[in-house]
Amino acid sequence: MRPRIEAVFQAVAADLLERLAPALSSSYQQGTVGMVATLLAIAAEEWDRAASRRIEENASIRDLFRDATPAIENSALRQRLMELSAADDRDFRVSALEANNCALRAALIDLHCYVEKEAGPDARRIEDKIWKELAKSTERRRLISAPF
Repeated sequence: MRPRIEAVFQAVAADLLERLAPALSSSYQQGTVGMVATLLAIAAEEWDRAASRRIEENASIRDLFRDATPAIENSALRQRLMELSAADDRDFRVSALEANNCALRAALIDLHCYVEKEAGPDARRIEDKIWKELAKSTERRRLISAPF
């Protein structure tokens, strides 16, 4: 039997909180153990969804770029968006997906800056899509295990 990583993290977090922390005499040590346990619980939750969330977000941003590109008059930005939207996630390691996500989000920021300065219905439509994607991105990243 091979234990699932998220189950191991959850079990260790629970053990730290239920057995180790109460046995410590210092409130500072108890707090430190509690913080470590919380980080393990968050890591357990993120472990299972890490690749899926990034693939979904990357695809959504690429779709947004494909939709926005015809309305972009800045040739350098338009070319950058076309190149990024034509790429795909072939390497499913989280580090590779995260690198793609960072490149896409950096271009999304540049696109947002661009359309905020532009007038007209296309700019407002793109800006609205950007805000909707940012809201969805926030929801995708929400932690169920965290009380915040």
